[in-house]
Order: sequence, then structure tokens, then C-alpha cells
Amino acid sequence: MAMPSKTTGPLIGLVVFVILFVLTAAASVYFLTEWNKSAATEAKAKRDLAAIVPPGYLDQEAGMQAQQAAQGEGKSLVEFLVARNANVMSAVTGETSGDATALRSALNLKPDETVKQKVQSLERARTEAVNKAAELERAVEDAAAQVRQIQAQADEAKRASEEQVRELQATIAPYAEQTERTLASLEELKAELATARENAKTEYATEIEEERAKQTSLVAANQALTARVQELQKQVDQFRIRPADPALLVDGRVIDVSQTAKDQVFISLGNKDRVRAGMTFEVYPDSSAILYDPKTDRQAPGIASIEIIKVGDTTSTARVTRKSPRTTVAKGNVLANAVYSPNYQYKFLVHGKFDVDNDGKVTDSEGDYIRAKIREWGGVVVDGTEITPDIDFIVLGTVPVRPQLRSIGADDAAYTAQLEASRAYDSYQALVAAANAAQVPILNWNRFQILTGSAER
Repeated sequence: MAMPSKTTGPLIGLVVFVILFVLTAAASVYFLTEWNKSAATEAKAKRDLAAIVPPGYLDQEAGMQAQQAAQGEGKSLVEFLVARNANVMSAVTGETSGDATALRSALNLKPDETVKQKVQSLERARTEAVNKAAELERAVEDAAAQVRQIQAQADEAKRASEEQVRELQATIAPYAEQTERTLASLEELKAELATARENAKTEYATEIEEERAKQTSLVAANQALTARVQELQKQVDQFRIRPADPALLVDGRVIDVSQTAKDQVFISLGNKDRVRAGMTFEVYPDSSAILYDPKTDRQAPGIASIEIIKVGDTTSTARVTRKSPRTTVAKGNVLANAVYSPNYQYKFLVHGKFDVDNDGKVTDSEGDYIRAKIREWGGVVVDGTEITPDIDFIVLGTVPVRPQLRSIGADDAAYTAQLEASRAYDSYQALVAAANAAQVPILNWNRFQILTGSAER
């Protein structure tokens, strides 16, 4: 067996040392590389954790409690927090996803309002509602008590009323037989009244027949007078408005026209002539212009109308209230008022119903207005319906409508009204005939207005 040489041992040791050094260096390089990777991984993990959990959060009590709760459920902290957020959102909104803004919107929270404050507010509202409900319940109970009290009073009043009714029935009972006898007597009396009414109706019918016969006689007489009236019509027309001499209707004259005051004239009538302020006159160029036109059945109006505004001893001042176009009131024009006369009081008979205000309705009161104006202007109103020799003018109202008389029937009042209307028509026509026969001038409302200067302006 050969023995190793003295140089082999160190060489082997050196080789082993070199090998070990190389292995150590390789291991150091490997471990350094792995350490660098671990450090980079740890740094990235810390950055990722910082993005999720603030630094130091896990060391705080809330972080540690959350971490312990996550460990207790066997979850990571992120899984635990995500699951808890999903549970909260599901409980509030019914959905597992969402953020704080969605949660505040779902809870209808005001800005800067917490859920606790919202719950407290709702709790206060609920408490107030409960208290209000309690108050309403107490009010209902009080009202129910009042209803029960009123019902009790009503039941008591009903019992008292029924008792009174029974007492009254007991009191009235003895009179029932007497009442029946009285009703029987009333029926008999009713029959007697019906018989009396029929008898009166028969007598009334007899009187109506007599009146009808009188009416027939009056109609015949009226027809006879009509023929006479037609013969005298031409003669009467010239007397209907004025006497034979037109100058007799002239009451005064225009003596001057004011040069300073517009539409102001001076007339020849004063206090001595019994005129006063407010009286009106119609102005004509001369006496021959005071004419009645039988074709139009109207009195010819003057060129103007005047109203006295100031009265002197022998003269007066008047204003022009109406003037015909293209005419001028001048000195020498004559004045006429059918009612007024400086030396004589005319007598007027006013008959019928008038429509003074032109409203389409004729009334007796409007005839009274005409009578008042005649008296106001110095005339005399004669009462009655008869033509007397001293009457100067007749003022007649609207011609009454002549009704057609019908046979007497159930409506006796209607027949009576027709009979009265027929009598009014006959009376009107008889007065016209008498006036024509006596040659008394007849004025209607239109002619009266014109001849007194009071026609509508």
C-alpha cells in the first residue's frame, strides 16, 4: 500500500477549500437574490396593504377588532369588510353593491346628517304621532261619552214625548165624534155653497147678457157717429191743434238776441205776464207757421225751443234748448205754448193712459204727470169725461185696444177684464166724437210736447 506524499494533503485541502468557497459564494449569491426578491415582494405587499388599510390602522383598537372578527369567520380582513358592507347595503337599499353616497340617498339623509340623527328624528316623530293618536283616542272617547249622554237624553225626551202623545190622544178622543159630525156638516155646507155659486153664476150671466146688449147698442151708435165724424173730418182737422186764427196761439215774441252769450235770447214776457223760470216755449218764424199736418198727423215743430232762465218785470231771458239745422232764432220770431196764455187760463180735459217716458207701457200715473205740468204752466185741468163749452183743449192718451169679447166660461175674471177694456175703448171713441162735434182741439202727447216747447232735445 502506497503512502500519500507530503504534498498531496495540502492540495486536497486546498481543493476542498476552493470548492467550499465556491459553494459558499454561490449560496450567498442565491440567498442574496432571494432576499432581494422577498424584500421587493414585501415592499409591494406593504404598498398594496397601505392602499387598502391606512398605516397603523391594524394597530388601533378598531383595526384589531375588525381583524379579530375576520379571523373568527375565517376570512381575510378585506373579505370581511366587503361582506359587512354588502350586508349593510342589502339591509338598507336591498342591493349588495353601493357606496356611502348611495347609502345616504337611500336613507334620505340631509347634508351633514348622521344615521343616528335621522333615527332620533324619526323616533321623535313616532313619539309625537303616538301622543297625537292618544289625544285623538281620548277625544273619540269623550265624543262617544257625549253621544251616549245625548242618546240617553234623546231616549228620555222620546219617552216623555210618547207619554205626552198618549195623554193628548186620551184628551182628544172625546172630541173625535164631534169632529166627525162637524166634518159632515161642512160637507153639507160645501154642497150648499156650490149650489149658491151656480145660482150666482146664472144671475151673473144674465147681467153679462144685459151688458152685452148695451154694448151692442153702443157699438151701433158709435158706427152711426163714425159716419158723421168722417163727414166733419176735414173741418175738424183745422181745429184739432189751433183755433181758426193762428195768431191766437202766439204768446210772445223774441225782442232781441244776445250778442255776448251763445244761444241766449230776450222775450217780451215778464212777471206781469205770469211767466216764471223753467217755462218752455216753441219758437216759430211767424204765426202762420203754427200748423198741423193732417197727412202725418203731427204738429209742425218750430225752428227752436227755449227755456226761461231769468224773469224781469216786462221781459225775460231764455236759453235755446233745441234748434233746427241751418236755422237761426231772430228778433221778431213768435213764441207759442199751448198751455200758457198771458191773459187767459186755458182749460184742459186729460183722458186716458199715456206713455210719457217712452218705455212701451201706458199708465194712469203718467197722465197725472201731464196734469201737473198743465197746472205748473198756468193752465186749468177739468175733471170728468164730459165735453163742456168752457173746455179749450183735450189731451188724449194712447188709443185703447178693442178686445174681442168671448163667451162666459170658467174664468169669469178674464171676461170681466175684457168687458172693462171694451168699455174703455168705447168711452175713448165717444169722447173723440164729442170733441170733434164740438170742434175742441185734440192734442196727443207728441203735439202737447211740441206746442209747449218741451219735446225731447
